[in-house]
Amino acid sequence: MREFIYKKMLLRRRFCKRIIVIAIVFIASFYGSVLLFGNLKGPQIIQLTNLDRCPACYGVTVCPELYSNQIILDSTHWSSMFNVRNIFYGYTKSNRRVVLKKLGHDWEFREFDEKICKIMNLSESCNVKALLNISNIDQKVIDIVQYNLSWPDTEPRKGIVLCPYAYSIYDLLHPLLNNRNGNYKSEMINIWTMLNINPEPILLQVIPKTKGWPVPAYGGVCGRLEVVAYEGESLSSLANIPWLKKLKYAQKILSASMDFTFKHDKFRFYLMDWSLDNIVANEKDEISFVDLEDVVILDKNISPKKDLPDWYQRYNREALGPGFTFSIENMCRHHLSDHNIWAACYVLAGDDNPFLYPIPKEINSTRPHFDRLLHSCLHGDDKFRTAGKLQHVIEDMLLDEKIIALGTIR
Repeated sequence: MREFIYKKMLLRRRFCKRIIVIAIVFIASFYGSVLLFGNLKGPQIIQLTNLDRCPACYGVTVCPELYSNQIILDSTHWSSMFNVRNIFYGYTKSNRRVVLKKLGHDWEFREFDEKICKIMNLSESCNVKALLNISNIDQKVIDIVQYNLSWPDTEPRKGIVLCPYAYSIYDLLHPLLNNRNGNYKSEMINIWTMLNINPEPILLQVIPKTKGWPVPAYGGVCGRLEVVAYEGESLSSLANIPWLKKLKYAQKILSASMDFTFKHDKFRFYLMDWSLDNIVANEKDEISFVDLEDVVILDKNISPKKDLPDWYQRYNREALGPGFTFSIENMCRHHLSDHNIWAACYVLAGDDNPFLYPIPKEINSTRPHFDRLLHSCLHGDDKFRTAGKLQHVIEDMLLDEKIIALGTIR
């Protein structure tokens, strides 16, 4: 009996010791962060930029505003110290809300930094400033684009897939390089870095909000930090809003799918992540797509070579299995794909938390064809035609006084 009691006491002591050790580690980490960052409000902007990693960074366009305190962080110590996604919030001196994004996880930056010197054929422990001495940065940019076109099996793609030919990257970058008067090599290293980590700052300048694209307003970059306007709450957090408001958002999601496919005079932008987490809406009911990391960009004006025998045929998405599935290879081999249309309809009516479902019984009884059109947009042969019909039907519904009277129905 005594031996049993002794073993029980020993187990309790070991358990208590483990709890104490865990507590000490947590407290040490907590106060270590406080000492490092200076206060309980989390890291200051100067510590988020990682300017010491330039030119292997995104650029320096918004650094003056950050370092003169024109933008202030607005984050609690919990969201800052344990912020795995590296997304922070702030506001300007004029009280406009902004989002500050590092565009990668800490482990991704560590992995990238460990490879930079090797990729650039420099000494193993090179200083990043040595990148300014390389002579083949243009080829390195082509190489990363070409790598993403090769459908690698050993490592995941990084950044955009630009197809069908890698040389189109310079047409894509033209608006960026044409509007700058800085050091060309430094800027190209910035672009190479973004293509390796996250190309969102590039895309926000190619398809800017100022020209009517449904994306966040671009503020600029500083080191490894991007600043964009806060454009509202995610649709995933608005699941309980009135159904009529959901219908308004659905109309704009369909319009966005058409814009990404047709609006640009040279490129099509096929978004790979249509999650409701990545579509936000503001107080004016305007929507924005806030995650542009994974995008297939198609140069629609190329002269196809013999490797593209089906280029002038339209690619209609085939059934590839349940869920949000698609074929990048097939998208890149045809001048036009219905991917964005199907993806928009999947968000609205697909298998995974469809935004428009359940459709109110009052709508189903008066507009039974609406549900059929949504199904056809997902599974039909001509999704472009179906999307046009859907837009027309939704427009009529939003003007129908009987449906407007149902505005509070959820």
